[in-house]
Amino acid sequence: MTDQIAPATQPPIRRRFAGSRVSVAPALSVVGLLVAGLLTAQVYMNWTPTLVTAASPTPTATPVLVVSGNTPTPAPTATPVTNLQISVPGTIVYAKGGNLWLQSGTTAHQLTQSVNGSQQSQPAFSPDGQWIYYIDTRTRLGWEYDWTFHNELAHYTLNYPVLCRIRPDGTGQKDVLSSLVKVGVPKGYSPGLSFYWLLEPSISPNGSTAAVMSNGPSRPEGQDVVIHYVNLTTGKLGPALSLPYTPYLGLSDPAFSPNGTVLAYTVEGRTNSYAPTPSIWTYAGGVAHELARGFRAASWSPDGKYIAATKVVGNTLNIAVLDATTGKQVSQVTTDGASWSPVWSPDGDKLVYMHLTGAIVDLNMVYISGTAGSFTFKIEPNLTDYSGLDGQSTAAWYIPGFGPTPSSTATAAPSGSATPGPSAPGPTSSPALSASPS
Repeated sequence: MTDQIAPATQPPIRRRFAGSRVSVAPALSVVGLLVAGLLTAQVYMNWTPTLVTAASPTPTATPVLVVSGNTPTPAPTATPVTNLQISVPGTIVYAKGGNLWLQSGTTAHQLTQSVNGSQQSQPAFSPDGQWIYYIDTRTRLGWEYDWTFHNELAHYTLNYPVLCRIRPDGTGQKDVLSSLVKVGVPKGYSPGLSFYWLLEPSISPNGSTAAVMSNGPSRPEGQDVVIHYVNLTTGKLGPALSLPYTPYLGLSDPAFSPNGTVLAYTVEGRTNSYAPTPSIWTYAGGVAHELARGFRAASWSPDGKYIAATKVVGNTLNIAVLDATTGKQVSQVTTDGASWSPVWSPDGDKLVYMHLTGAIVDLNMVYISGTAGSFTFKIEPNLTDYSGLDGQSTAAWYIPGFGPTPSSTATAAPSGSATPGPSAPGPTSSPALSASPS
């Protein structure tokens, strides 16, 4: 993994930023992919500051990939190639080429447009289908006073995330929360500029709150990426939830249950040989509970009884179904070793998931029939065919007339949120689940 973000001739600057990067990078290993040499254990694109010296030209607005092994394969086609034999009910949204695309029926069309190198990803529908929330990674110039080395301003190209929303018809685009933060400089200088992580929004069933991965809202050096709530009315990032995690690895994949009373998420882990060992946990009533070890990326069934998840065994990834109460695996959906990030359909009888063929990522669909313990899965041909989707981004699905029903007994969310949902007793205490990695 490449973690150098500044020239070796400027070690104080490099150390300062690397301190934040080291704590963030493992936590962003949200799919644990080590398949066909394309998607590694750290598939997420980590957008980091890139040093610009005084003699350097003004930086171009091009995102900088710093993780080896996950450079996106150029898409074979400019637009997704859809399967004309399968009519998608409702609307599925996914990312391709750094833009969001909507697929409905047998056609797909582009929803967002990259501007000055921006990258849109990780979409999530509001419960009523009126909004699509997503992360827009943008590029701009940031700066910080170098207290320990040159005693002058150091300029950086920042690739920073913004939580946004847009209507499915392409109107109403709005920034909900920017991750940019001001940092201290000596008197007489303009405030410096940095950012914190803001990833993977999951929208509460009443539509008022997003659960996100973040190490904000203050200057994030040395802070791990864990789970926070965002008030979608005020755009305020709440405090970190009090959830146990492994230091330096953090949390990922937040997912509200259909009634909003439980939050599922992934606790990142690894063996001494650095193999990923994630586990799915649930959080309800202020209590965190390990549900299933060796799985990640929970997607709830509409009735809340089951969870579709990515099963991680060594370097292989498959889709499985778990009992949402006991964590027991009740069904294995795929056995190809190259399938991840399932999404349960709102009407309950289908799953879609990312699938790797060679070096190309497409979206597959499977029909579900039967009952628990005797589920039958009929895997259809690809919904997209050799289309080169952005495999680091999940999909989202909305079908009119189907959706979550918030529970009237849901507990109050933390201060700064405005949703019925899992409660949080206070700021994150960061207890270790395992020894801190060396």
